[in-house]
Amino acid sequence: MAKTQIITIGRRCGSGGRIIGRTLAEKLGLPFYDKELITAAAKESGLCDKFMENFEETPTASLLYSLVMNAQQGGFYMGKPIELVAYEAQINAVREAAAKGPCVIVGRCADYILKDDYDVVSVFITASKSFRAARVMEMDNISEKEANAKLARIDKARASYHNYHAETKWGASDSYELCISTDKLSYEAAADLIENYIKSRK
Repeated sequence: MAKTQIITIGRRCGSGGRIIGRTLAEKLGLPFYDKELITAAAKESGLCDKFMENFEETPTASLLYSLVMNAQQGGFYMGKPIELVAYEAQINAVREAAAKGPCVIVGRCADYILKDDYDVVSVFITASKSFRAARVMEMDNISEKEANAKLARIDKARASYHNYHAETKWGASDSYELCISTDKLSYEAAADLIENYIKSRK
């Protein structure tokens, strides 16, 4: 029996990956999961949404430090380090979303979490640093210096989180089935490209 197809979107900050994922889901008539997974994980774990969101944007070194400090200072929840509870809740949220049927999932190591049980189409969205900085400057109304700092902080956290939990390297072309740069593509065109790829896929 054919495995359920799940489309996962990894992305660099400012590349438009979230918008592309949502647009693709609308084109294909599929559920779209992004922030919804944070809410689901928070509900399951009993931790607040804000903690779960910050957890996903924390570099691994900081997480490891927190785990050590929790062990020393009693920072436990339900008998486990809080960060471990958060990660397990996130895994369960991703699996529960996939179990409902074909869908589009942004981030959360979904490509790695689901690879053995589903037909995963892993996509990575990127763009040049200058393009991404310009987009962040416009969206957040901040300076170029602030935008570049945000890009570096978020991408470092995403890479650190993914590389710690997965066997693949975040952002490396051989870690994904399809990589797309949005420098020369509209987000709509990028979504169309992914849709056409999926239809042509063996």
